[in-house]
Amino acid sequence: MGVKTFTIKISSLDKHAEAMTTGTLAGLNAVKYAMGMKLLTLPRSLATGDLIAFANEMSKTSEGRKMRYTFAGSVFFNRMKAEGLYLENPYDIKVKVKKLGLDDIFNLRIV
Repeated sequence: MGVKTFTIKISSLDKHAEAMTTGTLAGLNAVKYAMGMKLLTLPRSLATGDLIAFANEMSKTSEGRKMRYTFAGSVFFNRMKAEGLYLENPYDIKVKVKKLGLDDIFNLRIV
């Protein structure tokens, strides 16, 4: 398993929020990989999980490699709205994450 397991093509992610969310996940998975633990894959039912999967899929095409994928004002933003992934209310986001059993995943001590 190489580094590609932990990251997506970073140059396709254009903004700070996207870099922070995917970078945090990559860091968590790097530690888990080094410890022989199962890696965390965010589900597509969350905006970040769909962003990672969608950007990876699109990076396989010439046209897709030319695009930028952001949570605001891009092809992905339109996709988020169409797929019902765009949530503005923090409470709604917390409820959704909790239903997926992913609340506090970054508060777990793994080392």
